[in-house]
Amino acid sequence: MMNCNIIKDLLPSYIDGICSEDTTRVVEEHLQHCEECRLYLEMMEKPTNDMLPEEVMVAKAPFKKINKKRRIQVLISILITFIITIIGSLVVQEVGAVHQIFFPMSTATVNSTDDKEEWATLYFDDKDYLKFESIFWNKEIVNHANSNSDVILRIKDENGHVVVDEFKISPGKSVKLDGLKNNIKYSFEIKAKKGQFFINVV
Repeated sequence: MMNCNIIKDLLPSYIDGICSEDTTRVVEEHLQHCEECRLYLEMMEKPTNDMLPEEVMVAKAPFKKINKKRRIQVLISILITFIITIIGSLVVQEVGAVHQIFFPMSTATVNSTDDKEEWATLYFDDKDYLKFESIFWNKEIVNHANSNSDVILRIKDENGHVVVDEFKISPGKSVKLDGLKNNIKYSFEIKAKKGQFFINVV
């Protein structure tokens, strides 16, 4: 039969249900034949710590420290994760370069002075072309709600070939640019009546 001192050392783990099946079986077999250890177990399971003998309190103390340490570690991990999430969100929102990577957008402003409706090149960020260099582009073009009227657009590749034939967009509406590829220069052309127009590509 296993030594009572060993059983008493195992009882805190047995009570917390963290023993292996084999250890649990050994403890329970011992308890069936040892009244002293059964009484010791009953005292350990009493809810009021004041009723426990000092030696039992000493035996349980290390396990309480471990549990407390684990709780502190979990709380610290949650706090660190929360802080990193908040900082990451602020960086993405406030730092332009990072925001442009994850939420890319280019804007072209057109001031049409007549109603000839001839094709004119759109300039995105002072460039006469647009290149989708981030995987986060939605590849969608928007005629901003503040634009004066409908616009007609078409898109050419870097060789001057029309890859998206002319299409119309009303103010506040958008069109998905299916078929456009990453890392290729595209030029956008516009026909519009007299007025001011804001074209966004997201």
